Amino acid sequence: MRPVVRGLMDKYRGRVQFLILNYDDRDLNEVRQMFRITSHPSFAVVTGNLEIVRNWIGPAPSFELEEAILQALDA
Repeated sequence: MRPVVRGLMDKYRGRVQFLILNYDDRDLNEVRQMFRITSHPSFAVVTGNLEIVRNWIGPAPSFELEEAILQALDA
């Protein structure tokens, strides 16, 4: 998934902020809970108001990630 995410990071540079977390970092428990991240890999697309547009547990197709990003940009 890393190449897919990196490609989206390049495509949406300056328009979208990406956060890549180390799932095993115990200091990030609150962040994982906030974005409903329960396993690795997980993805969450969130608006600027911290509303979850969509989240996935496990690998996600790049077109679905991009659709959710575009939806968040429209929110």
